[in-house]
Amino acid sequence: MTGLNKWLRLLIVFLVCFTIVSYSWFLLGGAKKEYTVTPKNSTYSIIDDSSQSGATTTTLNISNRNVLLECNLVNKAKWPFCEIAVALTDAIDIGFDLSSYDSVGLDIDYTSPLEGERIRIYLRNFDPTYSNTDDPLSLKFNAIEYTPGSNQGLQIFPLSSFQVLSWWIAENNIPVNKSSRQFDNISIIEIATGSYVKESYYAIKLNRLVFYGTWITESSLVKLLLLLWVVTATIVILIDRFVLSQKIKTSEERSQRLRDANRVLYNKSLKFEHLACTDSLTRIRNRHTVIEWLEGIVLQTQLNKIPFSMIFIDLDHFKEVNDRYGHSFGDEVLIKFAATVEGLTRCSDVFVRWGGEEFVIFCPETNMSVAVEIAEQIRETIMTKAWGFDQEFSLTCSLGVAELVDESCEDLIKRADFALLKAKKMGRNRIEISWEHQQLK
Repeated sequence: MTGLNKWLRLLIVFLVCFTIVSYSWFLLGGAKKEYTVTPKNSTYSIIDDSSQSGATTTTLNISNRNVLLECNLVNKAKWPFCEIAVALTDAIDIGFDLSSYDSVGLDIDYTSPLEGERIRIYLRNFDPTYSNTDDPLSLKFNAIEYTPGSNQGLQIFPLSSFQVLSWWIAENNIPVNKSSRQFDNISIIEIATGSYVKESYYAIKLNRLVFYGTWITESSLVKLLLLLWVVTATIVILIDRFVLSQKIKTSEERSQRLRDANRVLYNKSLKFEHLACTDSLTRIRNRHTVIEWLEGIVLQTQLNKIPFSMIFIDLDHFKEVNDRYGHSFGDEVLIKFAATVEGLTRCSDVFVRWGGEEFVIFCPETNMSVAVEIAEQIRETIMTKAWGFDQEFSLTCSLGVAELVDESCEDLIKRADFALLKAKKMGRNRIEISWEHQQLK
């Protein structure tokens, strides 16, 4: 943890405290939530066997403390029953999402002629893939049956204990992926008499109906806290690396100053005095004046690991030009050729007449690919140029290109000369490249 500044240490202390407080809050029940169904937030109604031509009579009394359903079941309908229907919303297709709750608490007193008789609890879910607003039976039956007895108080059941009724799945032809329990859109809760009843008096008193859940699960809280720790650790690593990089940067300043000094010397070595050391005919540098410079620039290039290339140029069939038009005309061609090529070179390039009709371009800070581009521009310009002589005249040149590797300037020149010789043997008016460590044959 070395190198951490004060604010980052405070951040870690805060995160530790936040983790302790958050998990303690969860363990003490701070994340728990409840949803109690009351006459203020829902609507109560009666459903009985009258829709099946039954003769059951029912009454419903709603007070602030409880809801009481009394019914006299008559064995006229095929399945006599009565139930309390609790509508959580005004629309059957817009329900209440109970998927974040994990259990339900029921406080029901049940009066029936049979001891230990069960009642049925239905959580009815609407889903447009299988439900129809015109058919209440199309809402999914998430059901449990249990014996409430009388004065048993609040009994809590996990929502995972509810099961979808098999007859409803078969009757509505529900696919397998929709046949499991579902609580994301509960619009109606039904509390009904048992499956097997007889003609008698029944009473269902609903004292309390409440759903229990948590705002955040324990696993989600742990994941969130873990994420906060990971983010903090990442910040610590990044800051530590930044501090280390600053130290490295400081330690490299001395060597950088030395490299800058070498660079200054290197750039100064590129400056020539153009009024001296020039070829008397073409007015460009001659071979003898660049030898000492070339040795120094090659050494500086290798020390600073800077690319350095050269282009060897030879005029094609120049002897025939002299033989056909005379040496005076040949000199004019050399002058115009040198002026043309010099116009194509860059400020940093060094253009030299090597001897006769041979020329060399030294290209500091230039790799092979750029040097080839320069050579191709020269070759195409010379081939297509209108030279302006009285007689029809055309000229081409061959070029050899080499890039400096771990070698002397003499070896570099030999490789470029070898590439030029190859270009001439291959038909002239072309460029050949001498690659690193190429055999000279």
